[in-house]
Amino acid sequence: MKTKSLLVCVALLGVAGLVVAQDAPIGTKPAEATYLGVAKCKMCHAKQHATWLKMKHSTAITALSAEEQKKPECVKCHVTGYGMTGGFESMEKTPELANVQCEACHGAGSNHMKAPMAEKKKTINGAGRDCRDCHSPHVDVNRKKGGETEEKTEEKTEEKKEEAK
Repeated sequence: MKTKSLLVCVALLGVAGLVVAQDAPIGTKPAEATYLGVAKCKMCHAKQHATWLKMKHSTAITALSAEEQKKPECVKCHVTGYGMTGGFESMEKTPELANVQCEACHGAGSNHMKAPMAEKKKTINGAGRDCRDCHSPHVDVNRKKGGETEEKTEEKTEEKKEEAK
């Protein structure tokens, strides 16, 4: 009798285990992360935030003229998550994602923020976005020295020619 009871219990536990396993399939991907913005990042990363505030990345959108702010090829390198689900759309819709913030390189941070402490490093894009996506040879040498792009320099040259007339 004891053997039968034991077998029935084992069988029931096995069935219960299968039911639970179906609710959490092995190898499922975590939910797609969403962008949070620098205000959330600085809650835990105050030192990094203070350093970021001293960098040009923290004011990147202001480097663009009003006309350049309308060009996707310019905007994408001066904001966070442009062209990505939940990323920067416009200054009117998503001003909290303007400028090159943490998530521009490390990826959307919602999964990182929700993760237990031991899992946090696994939830960020540790390798980061390739800096060359924005910092590439097409950018004029003058700009790297804090100057202007070739396009802006040409515009100013034309303006000076007009003024001289």
